[in-house]
This record gives sequence, structure tokens and C-alpha cells, in this order.
Amino acid sequence: MAPHAPGPYYVQINYHGLLAPHSMQLSTKTWNPGSGSGTFDIWTGGVIVATAMVTNLVDKLLPMFNSDTGFDNFIIFKQLLETDTPLPVYSAAFSGKIGTNVDGSWAGAVEKMFIARSSTFGIAKLDLLDACSGDNFAPVLSPGVDDQALIDEWFSDAKGWAARDNGQVTTFLKITKNLNQKLRKEYRYT
Repeated sequence: MAPHAPGPYYVQINYHGLLAPHSMQLSTKTWNPGSGSGTFDIWTGGVIVATAMVTNLVDKLLPMFNSDTGFDNFIIFKQLLETDTPLPVYSAAFSGKIGTNVDGSWAGAVEKMFIARSSTFGIAKLDLLDACSGDNFAPVLSPGVDDQALIDEWFSDAKGWAARDNGQVTTFLKITKNLNQKLRKEYRYT
């Protein structure tokens, strides 16, 4: 795979805010078909049930969003070569996965980006749209409790999340927050 292609396997998590639907794409280690959702290889060897891995990550995402944001479903894709068309291999819906943040901070068009380095020295990003800002747009170099819980889940040796360079996400760099200009225009914020 090319260094910035999402495959050979990746998960697309679909969610919606008050004003628009969104999706995020996360690269993974190898997905293995089997009973139910199949499994993902993990960094320490062995496997984890795919649905459990994705649900555990979504549970850590919930505190980043207000209660007007809901997580709808996820799709696992296979794209073994960069030139291949991504093929969905499994999907499932979430039930009751609603944002839990109650700080009342601005969230419309806010882009919260977790930036990290992989074990093969590439850059990995986890991009959240319509996320709570905490009314503070300064870069975060020392994560709070909820942010750290999400980072720990994403970096975990016992999970199969990967960077687009196929390395393990290992080193936290920073969290940035800004107003996403495309969403700002779409929402007609001036």
C-alpha cells in the first residue's frame, strides 16, 4: 500500500451532529472474516472481535461530543492495493451511542484533531467534526482525562488500530481545535 492510503483494511465510523452527517476513517491491522463481525489482528499477537474494538473506541469518543451527536454505524473496508476499489466486508449499526459532553461549549463546525506519530515515524490523525471545543482553541499538549482515555484506546497494544503507514499509533504529539471552514460555510456561520 502507498504510505497514505487507508488500506489494506480500515473502518469508517458514521455519525451525525445537529446540522450534518459525518464520517471518520481509521486504518487497522488485518481483518479476518469469521463468525459475526470477524476479528482484527492486534499488536501483541492474537485477535480482537471487530465489533468490540470499534465499540470500545466509540465509547471513548462520546465525551468529545454534545448529546445532539449520535453514532450511527460502522463499515469495515478491504483495499489490498492502492489501485483497488475499496470493498465493504462488514457493517453494523450502533444503538444508543450519543455524545455525553455537558460542558455547554461551542461545537458547531469545530474540528478537533488528535495528532500522533506511528511506530514507523509517519503522522496519524484522528479528526472529529462538530466536537466540543471547551471554548478554548489553544493547542493541547497535556491531554485531560477524556482525551487521554481516547488516546490510550487508539494506541493500545491490545487493539488493531493503525496509522496509514501501517505502523502502530504510538506517540502523542498534540490536539488542535479550529473552526472547519468548509463546515462553517455549509452551516452559514459568518
